[in-house]
Amino acid sequence: MNITSRQLKAFLLTARYQSFSRAADQLYITQSGMSVLVRELEAQLGFRLFERTTRKVTLTKFGSKFLPIADKSLLDLEQGAANIGRSASAEKGELTVGAPPFVAADILPPAIAAYSERHPELHVRLIDAQGPRLVEMLQAGELDVAVSARHQEVPGLRRSPLARFSLMAVARRENTQMFGRDLSWTELAERRLICFPAGNPIRELVDEHLARAGRREPPETVCNYLETQIAMVEVGGGVAVVPSFALRACAKRAITMHPLVAPSVNGTEYWISSRSRKLPEGAEGFNVFLKDYMTALICEAPHAEAA
Repeated sequence: MNITSRQLKAFLLTARYQSFSRAADQLYITQSGMSVLVRELEAQLGFRLFERTTRKVTLTKFGSKFLPIADKSLLDLEQGAANIGRSASAEKGELTVGAPPFVAADILPPAIAAYSERHPELHVRLIDAQGPRLVEMLQAGELDVAVSARHQEVPGLRRSPLARFSLMAVARRENTQMFGRDLSWTELAERRLICFPAGNPIRELVDEHLARAGRREPPETVCNYLETQIAMVEVGGGVAVVPSFALRACAKRAITMHPLVAPSVNGTEYWISSRSRKLPEGAEGFNVFLKDYMTALICEAPHAEAA
């Protein structure tokens, strides 16, 4: 028997979508190509996996029994290959770092470049993804570490603080006559707000303190990305709450930053890694460098409102 991972993927996708054409789209092949993969798998197994009609395909009794076996087999194969790949990378001095889009675009590239000039023996590979996906990639062995403000503990993962940041309000420069140097949460609660989606760690901090200030209504505008929020503020879409490490991105726009007070609120960027995986040699040095780099970047924030 010579079952391939591609045949297993074809089977699992067809079972999920109950359609050869929709499954084929996921593998970037034709519908006929998907059908061939499934027929080849059925021939090797010696039983039919699907009942085919003109409208959809459904699992046979034997296909339903084979489904969890195929799912586990493919998962084990991919995770095993990823783990071995990470081990090989560790021996080569390669560190794979994941981060949310803003951190990956605006903070880590210059930090990686500066570190590489001093320590060219460590190659840092950068991957951008949203928070939940970063956790999945760490658990699957696709990342060595992630940089994230996620504050919940996750079984099997280890967190260590990189840098603490403060929350600041950003407003369109033309509208800042309505603001003082600082902005209280009570004042913020009365503004038109632009926020991250629910579940984002910064959004959770914002919601908690807005509720204490008496606001429980959702924000008027929700944007997935920090750069989008900043752009919306610039054109008058409202006020956003951003971490202080966003100073340099804000300085490029016609907006001002105002420390949030009463109370001042801090969050933490974490270095997150798997408890079961040994990091490549040189990872600890990059961790120490990144702590200093991010701390220096965040310390610039109090001067931002003069921009």
